[in-house]
Amino acid sequence: MLSGYALSECDFVAVDLETTGCRPGRNSIIEVGAARFNAAGVISTFQRLVRPSDPIPRAVEDLTGIGASMLIDAPAIEDVMREFREFAQGAVLVAHNYRFDLSFLDHEAERVWGTPMPRPTIDTLSLTRRLRPDLRRYSLGSLAEEYHTPTTPDHRAGNDALATGELLIALIPELRRLGIEDVGAVSAFCGLSNQSALAERLVLTRSLPDESGVYLFRDASGDVIFVGHARSLRTRARQYFYPGAATDAMAAEVASITAVRTPSHLDALLLEHRLVDRHKPRHNPTAHRSRAGYLIKVETGSAYPAVSVVEAPRKRGRLIGPFTSRWAALTLVENLKEVYDLRRCSRRLDARLPMIPCARRDSGTCPAPCVCVPDAAEYAERLNAALGVLEDDTDFRSLLVAAQRSAAREGRYEDAILYRDGVRALDRALSSLAIVREAAGRDVVLVEETDGEVVVSFLRGGLRSAVLRGTREHIEPKIAATLERVYFSGAPAIDPLRLTSEKIAELLIIAAFIESDAYLEVPVTDATGTSLRLRRALGLDRRTPRRRHGAASVC
Repeated sequence: MLSGYALSECDFVAVDLETTGCRPGRNSIIEVGAARFNAAGVISTFQRLVRPSDPIPRAVEDLTGIGASMLIDAPAIEDVMREFREFAQGAVLVAHNYRFDLSFLDHEAERVWGTPMPRPTIDTLSLTRRLRPDLRRYSLGSLAEEYHTPTTPDHRAGNDALATGELLIALIPELRRLGIEDVGAVSAFCGLSNQSALAERLVLTRSLPDESGVYLFRDASGDVIFVGHARSLRTRARQYFYPGAATDAMAAEVASITAVRTPSHLDALLLEHRLVDRHKPRHNPTAHRSRAGYLIKVETGSAYPAVSVVEAPRKRGRLIGPFTSRWAALTLVENLKEVYDLRRCSRRLDARLPMIPCARRDSGTCPAPCVCVPDAAEYAERLNAALGVLEDDTDFRSLLVAAQRSAAREGRYEDAILYRDGVRALDRALSSLAIVREAAGRDVVLVEETDGEVVVSFLRGGLRSAVLRGTREHIEPKIAATLERVYFSGAPAIDPLRLTSEKIAELLIIAAFIESDAYLEVPVTDATGTSLRLRRALGLDRRTPRRRHGAASVC
């Protein structure tokens, strides 16, 4: 194993690639550069241009100087990979930001001879970040300048590979001063100690499509341990098997991968959420699952209404919400009760209530309508003022901030913390309420397009009420009927107070998706105008220039 080789005795091969993009399999390698060296210096170099299978973007051509005309007679990647494999035989691979270069090399190596590149590898980016935490920049150019390497990187694979090799040569004395003497110890120091085991799992990704969708990682027992979404399933899934991230422990458990292709990115987001709720994978954060929504409930039918926090959905009482944080809703309600002197309990007012022990009543911190008769009109005014905070919090916020500062000045630090938490709860509650209210009031049509097919999502009250998928010709006959059914048939609007936790989560997912730029948005107005705008967005109606009077017609 190369891991046991001493740094002073080992051959290394620094490698760098120029590519047409960032997605192995969809983008191509256009240049491979490498330098073979040992601790004493550079032994030999390798540089080959490669004929790509996709166009070279203008930005890449401007950065590297490699144009299409230079690659017409260049060899195919299969031939270059065989040459490079022979050049690197028996050496430890080195790269700067190894994830990028190795992801392309592994993809091509698996295509040509069925296995990824041999491990271990050394990543000079991770290495310098650990050796030199004092530096501000860790780009190859900045490090070459810091260590005075003979070669200056210039975004050509040959020079960049040579500069990477010279950088590692400069770092070896620092490593040895730390007692790091062999390749395995360097890999461990870089956080890449388990790279060989993870590389063996790259085979699990070979059949994954390079398309949008959802992936499920399963362990040896077949249990789903993680669910994620991606615009490219294969590219995203492969990234987990290059160590150096917080997900390394999870990646080591993966025994199989299930991929579900989706026609659009919004489909992937919603499907991911539903699968997380169904399987409850242990490596997905709890925040990925649906969480209960909460409502502020004002008791009706009483002269002294109680205010409490209940789980959504509810059908009775005066309801305000929903809120997505139970803590924020509870803390806010407790502060409202204290500031506006509202009832501290929500028990029914009857003859038995005075017989129940109550610390709030006995201490005088509750108006106690159970044993006395406060002025009902005055209580109603205080209640309305408290609920008005949810529309305008200016005065209430000022009261909390002033109380916090006063408590701090007087040394009542526990009280100051409570008031500080009250301000935080107010911010969090009002923020979530505003987001949900805005999302629930959104009636729009979203159009996504991928590889000639479209997904049209009809949002009513912020939720997807209908969806059309397929080619433009396939969905065109269904547009008018779908618009009529969703928006103009008189169906009742969606009430956010009646939403389940799953629907609240989907509402927020769609609201976050709308912040992206991956779709066309068609506002919903009247039936005719909405249909016309949607058809134009889909390219189904083209404007034709008006013929001028007197112009000769062509038969």
